[in-house]
Amino acid sequence: MQQTEAGQADPRVVAGFASFSRGAGVLAVAVALLVLAGWAWDLPSARDLMSGGVEMKVNAALGMVLAGAALLCCQSPSRRLRNVSGALSLAILVLGGLTLAQYLCGFDAGLDTLWRDDPGSVAMGRAPGRMSQLSAVAFVLLGGAGIAVCSERAISLAQGLVLGVMAIALYALSAFGYHGLNSDHSADFVPVPLAAAALFLLMALGWLAARPGQGLMRVLAARSFGGTLARRALLPSVLVPTLLSYVAQRLQANGLLSPEATITLLAVASGGMVAWIIWSVSFLLDRVERERRVTSHLQEDANTDPLTQVPNRRAFQATIEGLLRHRREKDAVFSLLMLDLDRFKAFNDTHGHVAGDHALRTVAHLVRSALRPGDLAARYGGEEFAVLLPGLDGPHAVQVAERIRRDLHLNTWQHQPITISIGVAQAQADDDEERLVARADRALYAAKASGRDRVVDESSLRSSATAAAVTTRPDQSSE
Repeated sequence: MQQTEAGQADPRVVAGFASFSRGAGVLAVAVALLVLAGWAWDLPSARDLMSGGVEMKVNAALGMVLAGAALLCCQSPSRRLRNVSGALSLAILVLGGLTLAQYLCGFDAGLDTLWRDDPGSVAMGRAPGRMSQLSAVAFVLLGGAGIAVCSERAISLAQGLVLGVMAIALYALSAFGYHGLNSDHSADFVPVPLAAAALFLLMALGWLAARPGQGLMRVLAARSFGGTLARRALLPSVLVPTLLSYVAQRLQANGLLSPEATITLLAVASGGMVAWIIWSVSFLLDRVERERRVTSHLQEDANTDPLTQVPNRRAFQATIEGLLRHRREKDAVFSLLMLDLDRFKAFNDTHGHVAGDHALRTVAHLVRSALRPGDLAARYGGEEFAVLLPGLDGPHAVQVAERIRRDLHLNTWQHQPITISIGVAQAQADDDEERLVARADRALYAAKASGRDRVVDESSLRSSATAAAVTTRPDQSSE
């Protein structure tokens, strides 16, 4: 699992969400058309779709057709089709609003039996052809969500409305175990058919997936640990308790479970669900930690000199850039040492490259041992090393350089003693990497030119140059 900045969408996840959203729209239209066919040709099995005699009404099926078509049109790159999606969503909102108004105000607008009579509902004492109260509310929310999504101006509001549809669908699925099988048809509550509840849930998920990477879906589409965890655990944690409740109620309604056994079943199943979520989190954390270690090792390999096992020039450049930025922004002091082994080519020619490699490793160890934990010693190239000393000015950096030079003198060498020349430069406010390294190199060359095995501070060279300029300046009085 690749770890990136939080909120950065994973293209594969986005493509998967888009495919799911289109599939949800197609499936909703197909199922709703099947229900309409059941009403047209008087096929009870097509009208209730295993809902135990609770039929999806014609208006509800028409609303589902409109909702599925709106979802499909909203994902089209064509502006015209997106406008069509908004119009369809408005029609859904009006359909649900009118139905809800009939329930609240107690009137009949003639909408419910406009397409088909419904004598079965009349026999039960219910308004003929009228969808459930919950279905009407769900259509109002779906219509509002579709309008908001297509306008691209209120994605978070749209997703909030869709979450309301999801809550209605989950409640309807769970309650169907009681109300869908209830023989008391005089109850005020009109049950939502099983197929309608499932389609509402599908449409809610489809609208959420229609805009991945935006609003509430930003985490779900993210290419991150949080995104992976949410995609793996969020939907099952919502659906499984509802499905378990539905199954338990069906079993209890059929006399296969007592109320006590139902409670026990739900408790055990809920515990298993929590355990599964904990295992999923633990699995992902373990995976992230293993990948973090691999990434850390790869990064260390990329920034480490393979021979001396000290940071390489890439690591040096990254560190000096940070120190220079800190120097400019906060006037932080630091110094640079440039170190070069004396007469190392002659050493290699005399004792061979294997001995030379051993000597380089020894020098790297001695240099690193002379530094503080926050300092950086890097192999700059060949037999040259660079040392960054955060918080140290020039005079204190000279003391560190002298300690390094002394440690090389005290070391017991395998073939012959090796000495080192060191140039010291304190960073100035106007320095960049190239200028600072050039000043330290100038001090290093001065140490070489003056006999090697010594430390030279670049500031002393500037002082000497200034003094020489004053001494050689012509006497203006003689002019």
